[in-house]
Amino acid sequence: MAGEKRQETNQDLARALSHPIRLEILEALQGRVASPAELSAQLGQRPAVVSYHATTLVNCECLELVHSKARGGGIENFFAIAPRRFLNRRD
Repeated sequence: MAGEKRQETNQDLARALSHPIRLEILEALQGRVASPAELSAQLGQRPAVVSYHATTLVNCECLELVHSKARGGGIENFFAIAPRRFLNRRD
């Protein structure tokens, strides 16, 4: 049962990392914290596109939400690369 869960998690991670924009986001966030608005200017993508892909990376634990702040009647989120924990254990 636990092995199936790990395999499913690995498949989700592989799917998440298979999109080129997600890889660009991870490369752009090396050693820094940024919002989708900041990343969109750097990557040449719309903020909504970057936000969507950043959320996918948060869901697979590749990114983490560092902080949020109010901006222009909305909330601006700031992301960083999440430390990955690779455990050699048997469940």
